[in-house]
Parts: sequence; C-alpha cells; structure tokens
Amino acid sequence: MGAASPPAPMRPFGMAPDLDVDFTQADRPALVTGVLAQCCARPDPAFWWHQPVGLRTTALLHLVALTDARDDMPMHSTCTAAACEQVFSFDLPLRSLPGDAQEAGPLRVALSDGRAVTLRRPTGDDLRRWRAARPATRTEALRVMLDTLLLDGAAGPEDEAGLSAALAELDPMVDFVVACECPACGAANEVALDLETLALIRLAARQRALLLEVHRCAAHYGWTEAEVLAIPPARRAHYLALIEEER
Repeated sequence: MGAASPPAPMRPFGMAPDLDVDFTQADRPALVTGVLAQCCARPDPAFWWHQPVGLRTTALLHLVALTDARDDMPMHSTCTAAACEQVFSFDLPLRSLPGDAQEAGPLRVALSDGRAVTLRRPTGDDLRRWRAARPATRTEALRVMLDTLLLDGAAGPEDEAGLSAALAELDPMVDFVVACECPACGAANEVALDLETLALIRLAARQRALLLEVHRCAAHYGWTEAEVLAIPPARRAHYLALIEEER
C-alpha cells in the first residue's frame, strides 16, 4: 500500500470563515465534512460526504500539515511494559502514512472459521446515517453497520474481533495503530491513535491562536478583524513580535 493524498488541492486553515467553525459541536461527521469542504478547492459538502472515511482522515491530516507548515506531528506515549512505564515521544508523519485511502474498492475479509465476507468501505454518509439511527446497544450498532457495509457473505456481531483486525490491516487509516519500540527498555509498543481527533485538535488550536492574533493586533493598533486577517501570516507574526517587545 502506498501513501495517500487528498482528492483536490487544499488551503491552510486560518481564513476569516474558519473562525466560525464550531469545534465543540457533537456532530463529528458534519464537523469534518464542513472543515474539508471549506478548505478544499472543491467546496462541495456532498462530495465529502460521499468519500470513504479513510480518505476524509487523510485529507484532514494534509490540512494540518498545510496549516502548521510541517510534515509531522509530535506525539507522546507511555511504555506498556509494567517494569518500565517510561514516557517516550515519536513523530507522526502527516503526508506519508500507510494505506491508499483513495482506493475505494471493496474489502475481502477471511474469518477464522473459513468463511469470507466482502465489505465496502464506510463513507461519511454512512457515519451520518449511523449517527441518526441512534442504536441502543453496541450489538445493535454492529448490526446496523454490517447491514450497511456487507456486500457478500454472512457475518454477525460475534465476528467483531475478526472483522476489526482484518479491517485495521486492510484500511489502516480508519483504525490506526503505530508500532514503536520504547527507547528506554526496548519493549515493543502498539499505540492506537484516533487520527481524526488529533487533526481536529490541531485545527481547533490554530483557530484559538488566530483569534488571539486578531485580538492582540486589534487592541494594539485598532485594526478591524478583516484588516488583521488581510495581512499575510508571516508579516502578521512580525507585528505580533513587535507588540511583545513593547510589553
């Protein structure tokens, strides 16, 4: 599998409309769709709703890379070895993660008892429908998901472990795990990462930083929000540095 890329050019997160994004909203699929449509050369929410979940996540990570002007994200984890429990750091690449998220073909999964099933990849639309269905139990949720994605064969909630393991291997952007070695004791660690959440946290931090930049420039120079945002980020940083020097 090769590294994936978003299906259309994107701009960094940080323009005036981005200040209105509500990162606290409970509807996560709608939040992701709105951010991608707003920052993409294809500002079409319907297009993003139709995309596989893995590709949506890939596009979010590329957006973070553009916004932060760096190709990796610093991460921290704690060694799972009981005799160690050392906190260690590693860098998560944002543009070269494994898994071709643009491949939208079906997934063939072999189960342990010899059965095989074919599933299609979940899309943003699926996430929206599953959320609206409001299943009462985990078993009911698994049944709803299987009824949506199963193209061939038979599977039930009892196959969750086998399906989850196979899907994590075949579509890694959806259920992402980093295998890394503890630098202190050498123990092998598997770190599960919610890539979507990590990306949204970074973009929310950029939004807060941008609001602070507007506040500082407006308070110091009397500029309007539009005037502050019209200044290129690099030059704006110089003004902010000058403000700090005068404190």
